[in-house]
Amino acid sequence: MGATRAVRPRPFGLGWWVVLVTLGGLLSLFAPAFGFLLAERLDTPPWLTYPTVALAGAVMGLVLGAAQAGALSGTAVAVPRAGWTLVTTAGAMVAWSVGMLPVTLEQLGEPLNLASRRVLAASLAGAVVLVTAVPALQWLLLRRVVRKAWLWIPLTVVAAATGLGVAWVARQVMDPATADGALTGSLAMAAVLALAFALVTGVGLRWLAGSPRRTN
Repeated sequence: MGATRAVRPRPFGLGWWVVLVTLGGLLSLFAPAFGFLLAERLDTPPWLTYPTVALAGAVMGLVLGAAQAGALSGTAVAVPRAGWTLVTTAGAMVAWSVGMLPVTLEQLGEPLNLASRRVLAASLAGAVVLVTAVPALQWLLLRRVVRKAWLWIPLTVVAAATGLGVAWVARQVMDPATADGALTGSLAMAAVLALAFALVTGVGLRWLAGSPRRTN
């Protein structure tokens, strides 16, 4: 039998990334939305709403992580699918857990006292964890396949901020006068957010993919 011919990985595909990550990002947003809706409909106490939304955030990370890993699969910068999905799930759960703390404490009658230096310092540290939890954990895997992988952390933060900003602008030009209009506007805003996030991260990742650590 002849030697098996090695299959060369394909280059990183920006278009494929944008399609998969936009769809994954859009679908993932339904998880926390459902978590909030469920807590509201059941009128759950704050101590129960908190883990409900945090777990919904984990589902969000699961869906987004799977979409991102799928977009990278088979490329020169492919990451382990299971590992990437797992760290994205964990990072999203951490981020939502931190993000829900101020609201939960206020509902429990213990609002944050930002006049206290310790509380302010803890709040700032929490904000850093909130925006970097997902990309920082993803970096642990990405650094194995690309050089300057640390840039993925600020890149993802900028992408998220860009997506939120673009979605907010889009929301201002929509007419939410009716219930149907509000629902359509929310879906459109989520789609715009997901697309903007996918585009920014995709362009950045395409640049990072130009310096792979491994060659096959």
